[in-house]
Amino acid sequence: MMQDSVKGIFTEAIQTQIAAADQLQEPLLRAAELLVDTLLNGRRIYCCGENMAHASARHFGHMMLTGLNFERPPFPVTALHADFGAKEHEAIFAQQILAAGQAADLLIVLSSGAQAPRVSKAMEAAVARNLFIIAITSDADTDVAGLLGPDDVEIRIPSRNTARVSEHILQLVNMLCHLAEQHIFPQEIDE
Repeated sequence: MMQDSVKGIFTEAIQTQIAAADQLQEPLLRAAELLVDTLLNGRRIYCCGENMAHASARHFGHMMLTGLNFERPPFPVTALHADFGAKEHEAIFAQQILAAGQAADLLIVLSSGAQAPRVSKAMEAAVARNLFIIAITSDADTDVAGLLGPDDVEIRIPSRNTARVSEHILQLVNMLCHLAEQHIFPQEIDE
């Protein structure tokens, strides 16, 4: 019984990978271009995630500062802090964007579920401050996609399963970091 369950989890993960490989190439490349343009133009990047995706946002911020594939100068990326004790808990990311975000900076938001109130408020703040947005979402998303403008990018993972989406969010932030390093420091990448 448990063996069938384990095999089912692997099968679902593989099927999601195949669907993602077919559907996400174009938005991933657009997101990587926006990320690289932001870095090359001396702008800052902020990232945040809702619920389980918050750990992936912190992971992305760390990799962009320290390097994924090789030692390099840090990229100007800040993983927004989630202070669960704040009076305005749902506005915590938005407050940080309103305090520090500047026009043409970039906000990367990660959401593995249907609703993302903290991320949505951060996006509203980003729109008010004229930041660009990259959103990595799921097929279950009901909050994030509606806040994106024509110059923003959504990478919508083809799954409604929170575990599969969380796995792909981590993979996608690793890929974004790799693509940025590859473009900015091509001499360092071993193909």
